[in-house]
Amino acid sequence: MDFSEAERAGFTSAFIEFWTLRPDDARSFEELSTAASCLLRGCQEHFRAAVTHVSRINGAVPPEMKEAFIKRALGLLHCSSSDDFNLRANLIIRDFPPLRSWMEWWMCPAHASMLFESEREMDIEIWESIPKTTNAEEAMHWKLYSGCGRDHEFMEGMFSLYKVAEYYQRMLEGHLRELSVFNFNSSPKCKCILTYRRRSDTLWCPRVLENKGSYSWSHKTIQST
Repeated sequence: MDFSEAERAGFTSAFIEFWTLRPDDARSFEELSTAASCLLRGCQEHFRAAVTHVSRINGAVPPEMKEAFIKRALGLLHCSSSDDFNLRANLIIRDFPPLRSWMEWWMCPAHASMLFESEREMDIEIWESIPKTTNAEEAMHWKLYSGCGRDHEFMEGMFSLYKVAEYYQRMLEGHLRELSVFNFNSSPKCKCILTYRRRSDTLWCPRVLENKGSYSWSHKTIQST
């Protein structure tokens, strides 16, 4: 996840509420809060982007020290121990005083435990099994926005998501059956344009039929002859 305070607090609150409602769970509020924090891992790419951003502020990082600063800041990701992490972070504060508040924000236990390996609270096996970045997830979000649009009414949005799910289900079925999905962009046999309905932005996706000879498109059949 990213480092949004609202997102982190929302996850923690939902986790506590879920387990509090279970009569067989006797953990206290503090124990549940700790357990929730052990399930959060931050995105390294967000930290790298933040480092790159502040490195361009000449008033905080002199141009001749930019590369050294980036190397030292990214080195915090792989410190050997918590003492090593705090030493390196405090040296960055010493050498780049304008970045004190920025560095102290990352040193805050609630943030550091999500990102820096030496500060993690998560079990090592879980830590290593989770991707270091949320880029793949955010790329999928972009696909959903592109396919479904934004700012729908609830039912219209659910219908659009269902159509996208149907599309990927058909892609999977086609792959499992060793069918080749027709490429509308490149094949001279069939010309069709992928369009969005302007009001609902619903994505209409091609459906590969069993006979491999025709394709349904927005309730119309196009012969590939």
